Amino acid sequence: MSAIEELSLEIEEKEKTIREGIRGAELRLGLTAIKYREVLGLKVGGRLLEAALDATAATSEAIAKDESSKAFLDSFRDENAKLEEALSDEKAREAEIRRLSIRLGAMIYEQCSFSLLDKNSYRVVYDDVEADRKLEENGSGTFFSRILGSSKAKMRKIGEEGRFISYTELAIKSGSPLDGENASSLLESIISLRDRKAEAEKEIKALEEKLASDTEKARAAEKGLLGSADRLRTLQNTEEDAIVSYGSYLYDKGSEWIDKDTPSDILDILEDLLRLHKECDDVLAEKDRLDREAKADDYRAIIESEEGKIMVLEKEKERIDREIAEIKKEIEGLRMRIERLKR
Repeated sequence: MSAIEELSLEIEEKEKTIREGIRGAELRLGLTAIKYREVLGLKVGGRLLEAALDATAATSEAIAKDESSKAFLDSFRDENAKLEEALSDEKAREAEIRRLSIRLGAMIYEQCSFSLLDKNSYRVVYDDVEADRKLEENGSGTFFSRILGSSKAKMRKIGEEGRFISYTELAIKSGSPLDGENASSLLESIISLRDRKAEAEKEIKALEEKLASDTEKARAAEKGLLGSADRLRTLQNTEEDAIVSYGSYLYDKGSEWIDKDTPSDILDILEDLLRLHKECDDVLAEKDRLDREAKADDYRAIIESEEGKIMVLEKEKERIDREIAEIKKEIEGLRMRIERLKR
């Protein structure tokens, strides 16, 4: 790479940097002028100002819409997570109620076996206790009665947990007191858990209904956010271009609106633009000079190439001239022989 080519690349990079600086300053000028538009009351660039304001409004509207969709989806997902947690808690609560009910039912059965509870309130339990005693008695009778009793005992054992749970239900519905502090405390715990379960079921139902009604809206929000980054980037680029165009126009028409009341921050930006445009003009002048030098070098290279061709052709011409001279000499010798033959 020649020195001129290297210098040209440096100048192109410098020009790019300066033009980026100019665009940035024009953007700042446009934004500042928009901020002061009521104070300045500019009568130039009205359509460009309107276009910039429209582009800014479109961008702001898109951002607000995306933020609203994201906030709604965040809330929707939080409510889904809350529902999952509530369902998990509900499952654990149901398991705990079942465990405690089985435990309390076993205690009620035991208390009834000792006739400690009201027989009218717990008639079902007393009947089961009696039935179990009869099965035990059959277990000590004949072989056939023992087999039959064993089979029935196994069947009753299989349904034992269900029976214990039903005893707890009976205790809750009847309100009849149990024997001992442990059983009473256990019953209170079960009632408390059942009350909490009822409240939780209402909360779960409300959450499920809300989520069901919001599902379509959530899908629409997710769909709307697809590609939103690209759409927003396009809107922001359009907005920036519109503000830059406005700022550039204000710079070009500065003589028509700048006066003693122009805010100092606008004047500072204009001063930056003047400096940057001067630097850009200097770079372009240098670039033009290098272009002319490069073209001159190209022409010199072409001339040198053509002169080389001429040298080759001249050497070829000398060779051809020598051959022509030799041929002429040979022709002349042949003519002289012809003349001698005539004598």
